[in-house]
Amino acid sequence: MRMKPLRNIRLNGILALAIIWAGAVSHGLSQSIPAPAAKAASVPDEDQNYRLIPGDIIDVRPFFNPELTEQVQIRPDGRISLHLIGEVDVAGKTVRDAMTLLDQRYAKELKTPEVTIQVRSFASQKAYVTGEVVRPGVVSIPGAMTVFEAISEAGGIKHTGNEKAVVLIRKGPDGKPQGRHLVLFEKGELTDAAGMRLRPFDVVIVPESKIAHVDRWIDQHIRQLIPVNSSAGFTYLISKQQGGIPVF
Repeated sequence: MRMKPLRNIRLNGILALAIIWAGAVSHGLSQSIPAPAAKAASVPDEDQNYRLIPGDIIDVRPFFNPELTEQVQIRPDGRISLHLIGEVDVAGKTVRDAMTLLDQRYAKELKTPEVTIQVRSFASQKAYVTGEVVRPGVVSIPGAMTVFEAISEAGGIKHTGNEKAVVLIRKGPDGKPQGRHLVLFEKGELTDAAGMRLRPFDVVIVPESKIAHVDRWIDQHIRQLIPVNSSAGFTYLISKQQGGIPVF
């Protein structure tokens, strides 16, 4: 389903989101091992595009050499240490790019490397749900969680909320915030948008049902709701950019 671009969300209305705190969450997330011939197709794009960060625990699996499988944690310097190939800098890379890098490194030692990466636990798995929900605030993401599940975790939408104008703000590939309008229900059924999987530091906003401009709502409510002493993880929302948050 194609969503309408966000034209009215101004970044000066969401500067306060940069002070949201996010703690570390460790929770296992299992995935099947993709077949070597179709590795890219076997791993969902959402998972391949997740950017690894220090503290993440990953399994590194050379498909044809399972005896070399290692579970490692990404160190604060962004590196992992593997027995056969030594130090590798993977922090900041997507899972897809990290697999390509490891393929190249293992190719010097193995005839057919075909490396896969399986994220076992995430160092930072937090999102923020605010607006017309019962319990606005930080929500832990234990593995896979959808937009609708996060809203449910926040107590659900209040009778004053607009389930057809939910806003999702996410860090884009260039590090800047991108936004999207989501319609959660159509004809009494959950939409595909409601089933979108959240990523770390996503912000889900449920506006009032009769609000005309989301940026005005943000200015009126979010600045008053977010505690001043909370900061980590959402700094990507700070920007001097004009013209609002682009749609993703």
